[in-house]
Amino acid sequence: MKRWFVIIPAALLLVPPVMAQVQPDGWSAEKCSRYSAAWAQMTSGDMSGVSDRFLDDHAAFLASGCLQGRVCPVSDAEYQLADTLALMAVAEGMAGSFLPFSCAAQD
Repeated sequence: MKRWFVIIPAALLLVPPVMAQVQPDGWSAEKCSRYSAAWAQMTSGDMSGVSDRFLDDHAAFLASGCLQGRVCPVSDAEYQLADTLALMAVAEGMAGSFLPFSCAAQD
């Protein structure tokens, strides 16, 4: 039985992987458009209790075309906003997995 070995030059091991540019399909773009409209509607009023970090993380999610990012609600106001947006998203036919709301596990 022959064994094949692949020799990888050491220089290639030192090169960090390049992230592929993610391009939305038609439905992903439509979901982002609908979600962006809901976000604009929800954030046009009183935003007390919503942190700058929550807003910045959410802005990054929208800037990615709703394809990348994580937004972690912490305060009651942030949870209420996330819950309302989740209901609006589902009512528009989007799966809950589309939403950016999640928090890293605490050690």
